[in-house]
Amino acid sequence: MNRPSNRKKMTMPYLILAILVLLIIIFSYFPYRKDIRAAYQRLEAIERQTFQTACGPIEAAIRGQGEPVLISHGIAGGFDQGLGLAEAHLSEGMQAIAVSRFGYLGTPLPENASPATQADAYLCLLDALNLDKVTVLANSAGGTSAIQMALRHPDRVKALVLVSSAAPATAVETIALPPKPVIQAVFGSDYLMWLITTKFQTMMHATVGVPKGYSLSEADQALVSDLIRSILPIQPRQAGFVFDMFTSNPDMDQHPQAYPLEELHVPTLIISAVDDPLAKYENARAMAERMPNAQLYTFPSGGHLLLGSGDTARLEIAKFLEALASPQSSD
Repeated sequence: MNRPSNRKKMTMPYLILAILVLLIIIFSYFPYRKDIRAAYQRLEAIERQTFQTACGPIEAAIRGQGEPVLISHGIAGGFDQGLGLAEAHLSEGMQAIAVSRFGYLGTPLPENASPATQADAYLCLLDALNLDKVTVLANSAGGTSAIQMALRHPDRVKALVLVSSAAPATAVETIALPPKPVIQAVFGSDYLMWLITTKFQTMMHATVGVPKGYSLSEADQALVSDLIRSILPIQPRQAGFVFDMFTSNPDMDQHPQAYPLEELHVPTLIISAVDDPLAKYENARAMAERMPNAQLYTFPSGGHLLLGSGDTARLEIAKFLEALASPQSSD
């Protein structure tokens, strides 16, 4: 006679939990619909083009006049993140070519997608734009394909600027990734990502590379918050996110023979913060030491986003590129 009673006691907490989840969904639905509609509208309002190239369609937004700079964005990005990188890191007199990498927004993910084929696709885009040489500016996960471009097509790369970039690991790192179906589900759901980025934003600080215990200023807090919200909508970025996490990011460690950095002679500026929790400083330093023509600029703090050091980073990039353009550098 006790069994039915025990079953009721066991099911009651689950029933309460189900009701709570249902209430959360009901009360969050309308704010979600408003915010996600605004996110899609923001994205649609940004001028960009889809170029038909020998490597397939490639989406890019082009801004400004002057020396062309191809921008290879980080994970969860797209041309819109590339434009943000251009605004943060490029000075006047530069033309930003903000590409959506494989699987992001309007650039499809090909079956043979890899950092090497992404590098070849950059070349196809340059051909479509009738550009001979460009500077390549890469951030975070975008560094892998940028390095591949400099290795595979050095005659088309004037200079390489790597900001908080992926780099070969100096020590064996065992990172247990969640099952791919879980990542595909979470990062394919606009609703789940809206819920995380609006209701649990502090939890995302580590994800975007804010060092543990780092004291955010008001300006830092605004920058981090804007960046976290900028990944919405996530659904049209899902394929690229999964590609980066499971293919692009581990590629340098899984296939070190494809990254003979000692043979990379393109002038390179590497910018890294000592306390970057995502792109480790020791990896950046070792990468700079392996490249024959690389400079390393170090920030003592600021994490993956170089918090508080944006103006200095922009100035150092400008100085690096101006030095390459000077008559002495061409002698």
